[in-house]
Amino acid sequence: MAGRWKPPKEQRTDAEAVRRKRELAEKLTDAVDYGTEEDFVAAVKNYKPEIGKAELKAWIMRFHAARREKRGLC
Repeated sequence: MAGRWKPPKEQRTDAEAVRRKRELAEKLTDAVDYGTEEDFVAAVKNYKPEIGKAELKAWIMRFHAARREKRGLC
């Protein structure tokens, strides 16, 4: 009996992983809206555990830009 076709592993979606990514993205949004820089950094590190120093710095710069924009300072 022939096996059923499955998409390649990199194209498969894991419902639990998708849910976790969505929740972490919501935490990032909440951190920008209501949290501090420390909250945001913790959320980013949970979202992307393998993040490098330069990339984290870029995320923090985006956080500050989003906060300024939200407050109408730009």
